[in-house]
Amino acid sequence: MEFDFWWLPGAALFFALGWLAARRESSRQHPHHQAVLPEAYLRGLQSLLGEDPLRATDAFTELVRHEPDNLELQIALGHLFRRKGETDRAIRVHQNLLARQDLTAERRAALQRELSLDYIKAGLFDRAEQSLQSLRNGPLADEAQKLRLDLAQRVRDWPLAASIALEIVDHDARQGRAGLPPTLLAHLHAEIAQQLVQEGKPDEASLALREAKTVAPDHPRAWIDSCLLSIELGKLSQADEAARFILDRWPEQAASIASPWLNMSEATNHGEGKCLLKAQRFEALEKTYQKAASYDLLTSLLGYIDKAQGPAAAYAFLTAHRAYHRGLLSMLAQIKRRDISAAPHNEQHQDDMTTDPSNARALAAKHADDEALFGEIIKLLEQLALQSAGYVCNHCGFQANRHYWQCPGCNQWDRYPAYRTDEMSRA
Repeated sequence: MEFDFWWLPGAALFFALGWLAARRESSRQHPHHQAVLPEAYLRGLQSLLGEDPLRATDAFTELVRHEPDNLELQIALGHLFRRKGETDRAIRVHQNLLARQDLTAERRAALQRELSLDYIKAGLFDRAEQSLQSLRNGPLADEAQKLRLDLAQRVRDWPLAASIALEIVDHDARQGRAGLPPTLLAHLHAEIAQQLVQEGKPDEASLALREAKTVAPDHPRAWIDSCLLSIELGKLSQADEAARFILDRWPEQAASIASPWLNMSEATNHGEGKCLLKAQRFEALEKTYQKAASYDLLTSLLGYIDKAQGPAAAYAFLTAHRAYHRGLLSMLAQIKRRDISAAPHNEQHQDDMTTDPSNARALAAKHADDEALFGEIIKLLEQLALQSAGYVCNHCGFQANRHYWQCPGCNQWDRYPAYRTDEMSRA
């Protein structure tokens, strides 16, 4: 975890203060250093501001060589090593500084935090956790807890993450501060529920999802997961109730439940409660598509129609709902099925070839050329569509071909819109 979006001004000021302190000390003990420090400092600062960490590191290494006892300069050098990815050197710098006996409690805590960040950057998560644990009762306890929360999410230890999050919420409440966003807690409970499902503990998973709904009742994640769990367990009436609630409140999330809901079996007796027929589920999703169309929902609907009624019915659905299609992928779905509608024309074409054999060979060659050209155009359009029709994290820009609750690139939650990029303009 690197909070480096604001590091540049702070680092420059930090280095300036360190150099001033070193200069004042050197003026007392080593007058000949006064000419060396300003030149090396300015060279390092210029490289830093010019986003050249390699030259900046070299300059500040020279400063540290002249002032080996200057704590601020060594801390800054360790930070630069970490930014360059030389985590082993950063770890050595901070470990050596922690061995000093003249550190105040605040300075020792700051160094321990830097060492924790070194471990995280190096992927040594167990050492990072131990290092952060040592800060729990110090002046940086709040920051250490937030770093531990981030670390627990990185390693996907959801029970630990939820435990730390609850500690932070309780502490902030006692301090009269706004705590963590409720949606984060809801996601953590939902992730715990998924693990419990994989472990064969559906009842405990249901309790975790109920907790997620209580914490963040206006977020769709727990409702969607509850619906999918009910489908998996064969609880038809509960699944239907949850699905209808989702379609009514969050129609843009319909694609996340469409396929499993449509393929769920129907009730075989009246003792299973008020269950919907498959036709009723399809009708509900069709109405949702007209309100919040998306390629992912369209794919689920077409898959169901293909299986139940055949490709001709799927093409008829595409044609009837042409006005609602968004994005290139949805339009391509209709173009690629054009042969269904062209069937009567093709039959007449075959009759013409039979009645006029002299044109048969030329017409067949022309038809083959047209089909080849059309196929190449479709392939090109598909490539363009896949480049512009993905999901893009609005925090780090990470692109994916499916929707994620947590971005795989930056680990931020709820950063992916419900629609694909090329569908947003028509949403």
